[in-house]
Amino acid sequence: MKILYFWDAYCGWCYGFDKIFTKFYENHSDVEIEIISGGLFFGDNSKKIKEYGYFQEGNKKISEMYDVEFGEEYNKVLEEGEMILNSVHPAIAMDVVKEFIPNSKLLNFAYDIQCKFFIEGKSLSEVKTYVELSDKYEIDSSDFALKLTIAFKNPNPIHSDFIKTLNLGIETYPTAVLEKEGEFYDLRGYATEPEDIEIHFNLITKRF
Repeated sequence: MKILYFWDAYCGWCYGFDKIFTKFYENHSDVEIEIISGGLFFGDNSKKIKEYGYFQEGNKKISEMYDVEFGEEYNKVLEEGEMILNSVHPAIAMDVVKEFIPNSKLLNFAYDIQCKFFIEGKSLSEVKTYVELSDKYEIDSSDFALKLTIAFKNPNPIHSDFIKTLNLGIETYPTAVLEKEGEFYDLRGYATEPEDIEIHFNLITKRF
């Protein structure tokens, strides 16, 4: 049994869902999870945040549905509009951090880097953004920084996760799927609370 979680670090809806998904996963950390970066912003769609134009309105809906906050520093980034969003870098960072932390901690790390952006307004294309989490996850900061710097230096413009997401036909984020005995089941549904995901999980594991 395995959870496949398709998301993007710059996706506001993923940020909202992550808040409840991490709470659900605390009770199921024995289940392997694979976090797959969808790739919202790369190639021609990697540009300054002011060029997208839909974040403010979307954030209101996300706040209402998931009861999450968007920080003052993040809102300043929206107002200034100059930060370039590139989903390749957080996808790479998620690959690198697997060398340092157990699988059971990956979802928490994913949520924490989203908080770095959506609360603290920090770019996910900066190595230091991730290194700031070293103490929390008991990571050697120097080793982590070095490996991130090398990985960020000449990134493949199309990360392998983006291709995998496309090949599996995933078009919206977040998408959470439970794989059981070769079959795939929707784990997210219309969940807005950890308990909703728990109900889906129990139905799948006990019925199928």
